[in-house]
Amino acid sequence: MPGLVVFNRRWSIGSDDLPVPAMILVFLNSVWVIALVSMVIEVHMTDGWRGDCSGGFLWYPIMTIGLLALLTVNDVFIAVQSAKGGVFDKKARHNIPVLLYIRTALLVVETIWACSGCVLLNWKLRTSQCDSSDLVYTLLCVVVGSNMVVIFFTLLTLYMSFDSAGRTFTKFQNLQQNSADNSTSSEPTLSVETRQEILSRKLRDLHEEKWTSRVTAGFCCAALRKPSDKAVFNKIAILLADYFDNLDVVLSDFIAGMFLLRKQQKSAHADTVQQPTNDIYQYLSGMAISPRTKFLTLKDENMQSEFTCMLHFAEYALAAYGYQGQYFFYPAKACCRINICGRCRGCPSRQDERILVGDNCCQCQYAAITTCSPLSSEDDFIYGNYENKPNFPSYFVCLDHTYKKVVLCIRGTLSIRDALIDLQGDSTKLDDIHPSWKGHRGMVAAADNIFAELTEHQILESAFDRCPTSGYSLLVTGHSLGAGVAPIISFRLREKYPHLYCYAFSPPGGLLSLDAMNESREFTTSIVVGKDIIPRLGLPQLEYFRSDILSLLENSSTPKWRIFTSTLPLLGRCLEYQNTADLPISRSQNYSPFFTRTLSSTHEPMFMPGRVLHIVKNYPREKPKGSPLYQAVWADNSSFDTIIVSPSMLEDHLPNNVLEAMQKVVENHGPKKPEKMLSEEERRATLRCGDGEVISTGTDLSWEYTCQMEATVAFGNSIEEDFKSNSLQMLLNEEAKPPTQSLSAPLASEEDLLSVQHSTYSISSQKG
Repeated sequence: MPGLVVFNRRWSIGSDDLPVPAMILVFLNSVWVIALVSMVIEVHMTDGWRGDCSGGFLWYPIMTIGLLALLTVNDVFIAVQSAKGGVFDKKARHNIPVLLYIRTALLVVETIWACSGCVLLNWKLRTSQCDSSDLVYTLLCVVVGSNMVVIFFTLLTLYMSFDSAGRTFTKFQNLQQNSADNSTSSEPTLSVETRQEILSRKLRDLHEEKWTSRVTAGFCCAALRKPSDKAVFNKIAILLADYFDNLDVVLSDFIAGMFLLRKQQKSAHADTVQQPTNDIYQYLSGMAISPRTKFLTLKDENMQSEFTCMLHFAEYALAAYGYQGQYFFYPAKACCRINICGRCRGCPSRQDERILVGDNCCQCQYAAITTCSPLSSEDDFIYGNYENKPNFPSYFVCLDHTYKKVVLCIRGTLSIRDALIDLQGDSTKLDDIHPSWKGHRGMVAAADNIFAELTEHQILESAFDRCPTSGYSLLVTGHSLGAGVAPIISFRLREKYPHLYCYAFSPPGGLLSLDAMNESREFTTSIVVGKDIIPRLGLPQLEYFRSDILSLLENSSTPKWRIFTSTLPLLGRCLEYQNTADLPISRSQNYSPFFTRTLSSTHEPMFMPGRVLHIVKNYPREKPKGSPLYQAVWADNSSFDTIIVSPSMLEDHLPNNVLEAMQKVVENHGPKKPEKMLSEEERRATLRCGDGEVISTGTDLSWEYTCQMEATVAFGNSIEEDFKSNSLQMLLNEEAKPPTQSLSAPLASEEDLLSVQHSTYSISSQKG
């Protein structure tokens, strides 16, 4: 729900976030009460209270039992009240502030009582009235110590949920409410509007200051102390403040909204497939499969050669992560993959030092690059810079004799400084390339820095001089951050190297403006795997993502605890909640005082570069939980305008998984698909106009089918001609739609896939 307001301050926690913490406290307090009651009864039965240690202790455990009982009752009420209503249903939890006031008073009493218990136990021990091995003394020590631990974590939670702008936010909300209540009054409202503007500015300043301190603390290890670095922190803080703090929601609301959005997206896809008025019959990795879907074919020799080339240079993009990446992606095999024997500077057998700036004494980066990439020889390594300076990602230059390329490979995000480049997500103009083009601010700065070093030291010229023969061309590649920097630096290098080409593996979505993206299609191919979130990340996508989440939360009556527990394996089926497919999604809700301002400042749409090859996962129906089959599909850049919530949204971005998916496209083929061609009579029986008459065309058209399901769908459907666009459009009848509609899409096969120039379902034209 919106931030909890107690003590005239907004806190970064919701009133519906308390059921689990309260129930944990109920469990602990209940255990302590049972233990203390058992101890009192046991000692009383044996007249143990008359001993030197136990004497005088009777009052303390009895009072502790009473205090714990009060705490338990209060926590039970908090848990019950907090579990009521939907996320935005504050009225169902209107008693929470009162219960928290009581809990705060009991916390103060509990703290004083625990401190007095420590003093009492210490006095008993020092006066030799108790021995540390005494059962009563030990049990009381455990109870008092446990109370102190719980108090510590309670205070830590209060500190973490403290909002420095909470009091100003509450004043602003109260002023808005009073202004709305007095809107019919004849009194002048200028003073109220002036106070609102003052509080609004103060609140924004507090939000930006809070996020600046968070960003500075989070990136303290980056050692950025220059004024320009502080300016970067301020820009990032402004973006984060605009995105999060302009909304009266807490972190757990966003997480719950992501669960709702995932279920809503799955339901929406299923409903779309069942609709009889469209030709979409399945979604693979969030991509709609229709007659216009263009599957990559390995039957075409040119396309097979190009895809093999992509796979080859994907190994460079993975090797660019160095030894840290190898140990992260392959923890069990890294030691065997990287050969650093004899490379330490103290080893007599150490080879000549290569030009790799920023490597350690054992040349681990150089060893990882040369042994894990397709380099033919270590002599083909030209230059590398792994200093990882601000706005300067690591990269290396080498020769690839297999495809006669000079390779410029840029590393993806691996360090805190790399993450700072990613977070500079607003756009900036590429004035020195084209006055109307725009790009990701952080990656434009990174491309400028790398280009300046390449030009200053003439690194690429040196690389071409070392080529054994003529005919070598430049190839730029990278993954993630490197895939974003690569197309931008390629724009600058194309003037000197017109035959340059770029492979971008899992590039960020908010990278280039529309005109720049269209230009990049001439020399760039982007490869995306599954439901990877990074190619779908951009400021407009994030704004819509936020709006969709808040709209679902606003219209959902499901309590937050039920949303979370429904994802657990054992409780998911027992705790089914509201069907989110029926929830409307509106992007005009006013969830905060500034939400209207945020929507009105929607950023310019940005796109990933070049042609996009989307590797989708196809789970066979007979083995839905087995290993998927991978298919490559040509996709439009604008089809990645929605963030798809999925457990694999981060896993699909890892470079080792990208490489593995590309390998499986080549290695694992689907079953052979039977083909069927309709005769002219059968075709004319299925092509009907609105009045039921057969369409008269100048050519004889026949449907080609690559699997039995396609033939079944075609036999049961009617197709009418769109005379305005002079094209045929398939309309599926609900009665005739076969039950196999939800089966897998046609699987990619080296022998049977259609060429890239045609869709999976094609209409072939034959002269009669």
